[in-house]
Amino acid sequence: MRLFPEYEQQGQCVFEAGEVSVVLEVTARDRYTTDMRMRYQGATPHFGTNSCFDLRLYHDARMAEVVHCSTSRRFEARYRYPNPDMLQRDEKFQQNRFAAELLEFCLTNGRSVDTVLADLDRRPS
Repeated sequence: MRLFPEYEQQGQCVFEAGEVSVVLEVTARDRYTTDMRMRYQGATPHFGTNSCFDLRLYHDARMAEVVHCSTSRRFEARYRYPNPDMLQRDEKFQQNRFAAELLEFCLTNGRSVDTVLADLDRRPS
């Protein structure tokens, strides 16, 4: 909500932080939830290329969770380890934590590409 307060009126918001670009796009609106797609791309290959998370925002609880990730199909709460896909036991927790850290990174280091700064040289007469 702090990162994209106009989510009810606008469809997307774009942020840049260094070499990272993050796009938040509203995909569905409901009375108690909002679904968003968070796409991120970095200049370095290890950060991922066109990776995304599908997030569900719960208005009453003021929280969000990852419901889908471009690098995996579906999350289970816990996985047996070892498993054929070599997923970590707490894969869902790790995906939620990464999404939270990416959003926090945008809050502290990012700038909205959509924001137009006021002309500081223009003073009222």
